[in-house]
Amino acid sequence: MKVLTVTEPNKAVYSDIEKPIPTGRMMLVKVKRAGVCATDLSIFSGESAFVRSGQIKYPVRIGHEWSGVVESVGEDVKDFKPGDKVISDSGISCGECEDCKAGRYEKCKFQRSVGTINAWDGCFAEYMYIPDFNAYHVPDNVSFDEAALIEPTAISYDAFRDFKITPDMTVAVIGIGAIGMSSIWLAKYFGAKNVIAIGLRDHKLKIAEKVGADTLINSREQDPVAAVLEATNGVGADFVIETAGKESALTQAIQMTRLEGRISILSFYEEDISVPMSDIAMKYLTVKGGAGRFGNPAKVCKIMSEYDRKLTPIITHRVPFEKCLEVFENEAKYHNDRIKVIVEFEE
Repeated sequence: MKVLTVTEPNKAVYSDIEKPIPTGRMMLVKVKRAGVCATDLSIFSGESAFVRSGQIKYPVRIGHEWSGVVESVGEDVKDFKPGDKVISDSGISCGECEDCKAGRYEKCKFQRSVGTINAWDGCFAEYMYIPDFNAYHVPDNVSFDEAALIEPTAISYDAFRDFKITPDMTVAVIGIGAIGMSSIWLAKYFGAKNVIAIGLRDHKLKIAEKVGADTLINSREQDPVAAVLEATNGVGADFVIETAGKESALTQAIQMTRLEGRISILSFYEEDISVPMSDIAMKYLTVKGGAGRFGNPAKVCKIMSEYDRKLTPIITHRVPFEKCLEVFENEAKYHNDRIKVIVEFEE
């Protein structure tokens, strides 16, 4: 099978390796779609903070947003069969520790992240090799394109896990990449009255409107804090989701959140930042981080199957697998227009 591996910063190679034969609770899944994430791009360039910290080591087969079809299963797999449409968690549990043996796979201390930290081989390959306990069924009415968007949306879902949106709420989302767009989509699904999208480019803001944004703020043209305050009669947003990963964006999030409001941080910061802690204290804010979590993909998949608003407008580019290296080597060409690049595999 053909795989794409990053061997060192700014260098990746296609190679052919032997296709695994699944045993036990392992499954071989033919990849149908894969999404290119900003994390993939930063691993390729070597600019990822996780590369600098040594948590990601080369060579690494990148890619963690994907959907596919089961081709074969091990003898102990009971709930999946060849032909099933599936996705997986973004982390793979060991299956052997005390927690895994008790079925607490989310507590496994030996997890490996798909295509990133302590990498489990990622999805820029013709096949994925995964255990059944980290896989999820995808219903027929959810397309392969949609299913490949579940992983980034599962990160956004973390912001809503323990926070109830009420119909009178204003939710502001800073950043309109895939995580920001899926946060907008979920905020509207959960019933927010006014979902505010804050971004830098009008054509992306128009896509944000398609996935659920009610108010659009171009932060190149407007002060986003002043604009949010104006949109909320000076009160501020009830809930702000920061997805840009910039110090200025986090500071703005603190400034635009109402008294006793909530901020969710769904971004990685490539550099150390300063945070106005006194403002957090004086406004009684709740600030919470979020990331991919076991079980989130199944919850997002259920929403996709029942929600009539599609997230697929965020797919801005499509490339075949055999040519996707060009996206990494020429990132600047895609940067201004890219939201989500989908890599397509042969049927």
